[in-house]
Amino acid sequence: MFASGRTPDIAPVTIEAFDAFLATVDDPRVYELVAGDIIMMSNPTEPHEKIASNIGIAVGAHMNRRKCHTYQGGMRVQRDDDSKAFDKYKPDVLVRCGALGSKTYITDPIVVVEVLSPSTIDFDRGPKLEFYKTRPTLQHIVLAYQDQMRLEHYRRDGDAWVMEVLTKPEQDLHVANVEITLPVVDVYQAVSV
Repeated sequence: MFASGRTPDIAPVTIEAFDAFLATVDDPRVYELVAGDIIMMSNPTEPHEKIASNIGIAVGAHMNRRKCHTYQGGMRVQRDDDSKAFDKYKPDVLVRCGALGSKTYITDPIVVVEVLSPSTIDFDRGPKLEFYKTRPTLQHIVLAYQDQMRLEHYRRDGDAWVMEVLTKPEQDLHVANVEITLPVVDVYQAVSV
């Protein structure tokens, strides 16, 4: 699914060309730009969407009180404003703080959540995770599995990233920088895992 469709003699697609492409398709929500390749994302399953919704609603209510903004699946993340770059990802849940802008993308997320699918797990835990870790504003990355009760919480600690794995319903996900505690059982509410 995420293998490059580009032959070596074809130049990678830039964000500028990707945005132009999105303007021509019926449903631009289903595409990401990955290392210069336009990738069509698979349709999410109901458990995938329920987990993303459980997290998004809980985080969103808390972030609104802090004058921060939570987006669920609608905003993309790119490195900066350079339209010649080659990556533009679309996390399942995204939090940023500060005044609302008018861009169609975010460059300064503080929390990113990806709900993993069996078909995308290697990519999400590999190149996409590494891209997120390079974002200087990002403090927390949460990878939520949809086929088992498992959260991988990556927390920035200075220049390093510390990973915590949560697999029990009685455990809590603590997102300290934004003062959120989310019980794992609530993340998986109504989802059979």
